[in-house]
Amino acid sequence: MVVPPLASLVPVNTSLSTAPAPSSGVASASALASSIGQLFTLVPPSPSSVVTSASTVASSTRWLPANASLGAKSPTLNKRAAIPACLDTVELSCLNLAANCINTVDSDTMNDLWGISSCVAAATCYGVGNLITSVECQTGFSITDAGQASLDYDNIYAGIVGSSCAFAPGGCPITQQNYIDFYYGTLTAIDTANYPSSSAVVIVWWDAITAWAATGSTVPYLNFNDWLHFSSFPSVTTTTAPPVASYTQITWNPNPAPPSGAASETFVSASSTLVIAIPTTTTTVVIVGASITLAPGGTPVNGPVPSGVSQPGATTPTWNPNIIPPTSVASVTFTAPPSYTSVVAVPTASNSPPQNITGPPGDKNSNGDDWWLLLFPGIIGGLLPADIGIPGGILPTAAPPAGWVGPWTDPDPTSSSTSTSTSSASTSASSSSSCPQPTSVYALSDDSENADWEDEGTDPDRRRNTRSKVAPRADPRSIAVNSCSLSVVNTVAVSLGPGTYYSIGLKALGGTGATLTATQVGSRPVGNGAGTVAQEHIFELGYINQFFTVAINAGITCAWIETNVFNFVREDSSNLGIALLNAIDQVGNMVWVDKPMNQAKSNVVNQNKASAASPPQSTNINMITDFTTSANLIQDVEYFTRNFAALGSYFGATAATFQATALRVQNLLAEITPTTPDANLPVEFNNWLRGLIATYPTGCTSRATNVFNFYQAKMNSVSATIGAPVPACFPLYHSTTYNPQSFAWANLIPPAPTLPACDIPGTQGQIQLGLSTTGTPIMAFNTYRIMGSGNTNYYAFGDGASLVGSHFVGQDLSTLGPSCQGVWDLGLQTGPSGNPDANIALNCNGQSGNDVAAPFTFVINNQQLGCVTLNSGVADGGGVDYYVFCGATVAAAATCATAYQQANFPQGSLLGGSLQFVP
Repeated sequence: MVVPPLASLVPVNTSLSTAPAPSSGVASASALASSIGQLFTLVPPSPSSVVTSASTVASSTRWLPANASLGAKSPTLNKRAAIPACLDTVELSCLNLAANCINTVDSDTMNDLWGISSCVAAATCYGVGNLITSVECQTGFSITDAGQASLDYDNIYAGIVGSSCAFAPGGCPITQQNYIDFYYGTLTAIDTANYPSSSAVVIVWWDAITAWAATGSTVPYLNFNDWLHFSSFPSVTTTTAPPVASYTQITWNPNPAPPSGAASETFVSASSTLVIAIPTTTTTVVIVGASITLAPGGTPVNGPVPSGVSQPGATTPTWNPNIIPPTSVASVTFTAPPSYTSVVAVPTASNSPPQNITGPPGDKNSNGDDWWLLLFPGIIGGLLPADIGIPGGILPTAAPPAGWVGPWTDPDPTSSSTSTSTSSASTSASSSSSCPQPTSVYALSDDSENADWEDEGTDPDRRRNTRSKVAPRADPRSIAVNSCSLSVVNTVAVSLGPGTYYSIGLKALGGTGATLTATQVGSRPVGNGAGTVAQEHIFELGYINQFFTVAINAGITCAWIETNVFNFVREDSSNLGIALLNAIDQVGNMVWVDKPMNQAKSNVVNQNKASAASPPQSTNINMITDFTTSANLIQDVEYFTRNFAALGSYFGATAATFQATALRVQNLLAEITPTTPDANLPVEFNNWLRGLIATYPTGCTSRATNVFNFYQAKMNSVSATIGAPVPACFPLYHSTTYNPQSFAWANLIPPAPTLPACDIPGTQGQIQLGLSTTGTPIMAFNTYRIMGSGNTNYYAFGDGASLVGSHFVGQDLSTLGPSCQGVWDLGLQTGPSGNPDANIALNCNGQSGNDVAAPFTFVINNQQLGCVTLNSGVADGGGVDYYVFCGATVAAAATCATAYQQANFPQGSLLGGSLQFVP
């Protein structure tokens, strides 16, 4: 069967040539000849020099941007902020140097760390081996200390010791003062506000270097260079800061409290028994000659009850009197009089081993131990000695015993005064029947920072009007790059009807639960009232703005984004900006959630309200003034706080949808062939998303904890102001089991692209077709372009601007006979066709950048093929025709090509060597 030629395969000279007629009597060769079009025409400068040398041909046709010069580097997106998970916990100035170092390293400098000042300075305090491990974690590169280039003598070493000294005969070594000046000078250069507490801290690191080098009190260049390559100096995980004068003294009175609901309480000694009614005011009783002061409710105060006095039926409160360290800190400072100070790094992950801490010599806690533990994320295990303080810490409020109902009085009050208001408040809160009935409607407003990227508020199907009120949306949604004033608006409004409803239950039910359940509903649920249930995008529209804002910060221009992304024309002639929006704004990426869950998620996604001093909903929490008129506000706050505790479960439950949507976006970005090779968008997107979502688990739990602590502190403040205990009406306040939920963030991330690291889409160059029989490289004269293919494993290839233009495809030659089973005829074609695209697999050989000469193989239907090139030996229009055959193996391709050559071009030959892309 004769297969028609690939009609639109365009040779270099733009005319489609057909193969010469075969000799008579070769039927299979005739069929083969009529089906294969010449692929390349090599057009030499003159008939006598078809090929000179690869370098000559390449340099004469090398592509350069109009505004670039040879060797110019294009800005990349791979310089992003240091990933926290890639950093060790060390002294703060050292941590800033390490973060600057790993954020500076890119593909051009990964083996030249000692040419970057912050990397050299960081190595001295952070440790060479640990720094390289952190750089590998950040970049994904494989790096060794021995593989690093030598320390930059001219730009770094000479700056340390001084130019006049460095370039004098014999040079000169580094002194201790040289090192101190270099360390502090590098901190100034990176514009950090964090410096060592004293030069003594820096001298400790210098002493470690001199001890390793064994060259006395100074270190020459060669020895310091050796130290950078072979020391693997360990990091410093704890440091001792100067004494901090202030400390917090813990006081606690663990006296028994009468059982809940009791009408009387009993005191028994060896000689007498005393029974009194539960007092409603501060009361004093006398037994065995000793006075006992009782707080309203009957708990003894002002010291333990006398020895030998018992209280039948009473309950001793249990409480961990440890100070709560400040939240979201990398280290905790412990102090004790007169001068004890210890700064201890907080473990960085839930599976990190706890830090074991020993207090001042001879110091004991109530358990008789002289040690305690610091656990992730700042929790203290074991009791602290009574004289240990934590500057900036929080004194916890005593909680009632487990199962307690009714009123609760702190057994360690700051005052024993009697007041009518205290008595009245205590009496009014004596039973749950006095608690106001919760309203069904949830009414907390959004945090002001959560207007979101398109002024939508936290409900994506409701829009804010000019007076900051929220009204139902009537218009389609959009994606945008706000700093560029770029946006794409959907052509239709997308609304969720039947779908999954994630909820912890209605506000009116109250309680302390934060268990998330999923329910299938046919339309918007009623929830907690009108406008309190939102249709929520799982993968947010705003991620487009966030991603390209990072790109702009890395050097990509608004014009580049507009041309190469929002206005990019896909292979089917549709618009990529609209495709990105439609990939996100669809019902498959939506669920129903209660408004407080959506508000909580907005804080995490917008990365705001992360401070313990100003947590989510702090504005509304601060509006609490008492326990009666503010009761509904308090119930709203407790409902919001419980939803925040369930946010981790929400992320975990919707992970598959998030990943699928992110993958759609990633694949669309993989279609792009930019006009200039400034960013490998699918790779950068995956890296950016991975770094962002990795912060979410801690972002959820820390914010939820901050809200709970802030709320409890506010309630305590109100209680002290009005002189009344916090009623049992507010169960979350009294809860001792508030546990914000985390999730496995990696489940949200699509598989990372395995695209080659070199010659990214937009890179232009030539093709080396192979080697002649004399070993001369044969270069195609045309200019070709690496293209986005929509495939995250392989690039497309052609001589057009993108897949809309001319690019390589394959025509199946299997119908031509046994010699060509599974073999493809490669050629150029414009736009979509019935033929599969022929992508390429570049072999970067560990190199990166856009000037790498890389061998490649063609890929059809995700199968890498073996290819051979046929030199027909026939001139056509001043050039020579070349054909590329590809099969499952090089041998299979060669069998087909040889049959064609023998039948049609006896003067021709197959080229040796492999295909190579030469920028």
